[in-house]
Amino acid sequence: MGTKSRRARGSGSTEARSRPEPCDPRDLEILRAAFAVFTEKGFHGATMLDVASRAGASKTTLYNRFDSKEVLFRALVAWGTRQGIDALEAIVSDPTLDPLTALRRFAARILAQMMQPQKLALFRIAAAEGDRMPEIGRILGSFTRDHGVRLGHVVAKRLVEQGLIEIDDPEEYGHSFIGLLQGELFVRALIGAIPPPSAQEIESHAHRAMTRLVHAFASARHRQHSGKSARNDRRPRLNNARSDR
Repeated sequence: MGTKSRRARGSGSTEARSRPEPCDPRDLEILRAAFAVFTEKGFHGATMLDVASRAGASKTTLYNRFDSKEVLFRALVAWGTRQGIDALEAIVSDPTLDPLTALRRFAARILAQMMQPQKLALFRIAAAEGDRMPEIGRILGSFTRDHGVRLGHVVAKRLVEQGLIEIDDPEEYGHSFIGLLQGELFVRALIGAIPPPSAQEIESHAHRAMTRLVHAFASARHRQHSGKSARNDRRPRLNNARSDR
């Protein structure tokens, strides 16, 4: 990163903050060391000297690359977020996927990323430091939420265009999406009550959550069509029941 990363940090643009430049090998060593130190000691308890020592670097080298502990944490979160953004973008931009399939795959991928041990550790750090340093939570939220919201709106637009859902309040839709997707499963994994779930468990949970989301925001036309289908599905069973008697 070096000089390039300092230019990116100096830029106030949203793009510079949300899509940082790729890290060079030395930066990756420092970020991995920072993750280990923050996980062990928390953000407040960790020092730049701790990170430098873990990375086998001098404090001068560390400060030349990252101006402060907050900048280092921001880079760490950005690095972690970048690991999955390409997979999400591939799902959203795949023209062969129908909107419902895209929604379910997109949701499953996001939840899988949230459930990664490294991501859970970052969420725990932000929660532990929230009262003392709310900026840590804002940093984490700005990267994890902003990417998901941006791509989620693309999927939602396709659902609306297909007449499957209606969205009067995009913010409410976003809250419902993440609330249903995380549910109790994420909370229990976050507090360590259960181990991170398997890929199959994550996919099943995401599928059920998105089914509830689409039902909650179903368009009037889609609800009417679903109601007719349900009534038609019931008729043969009623006729069969009469013939059995």
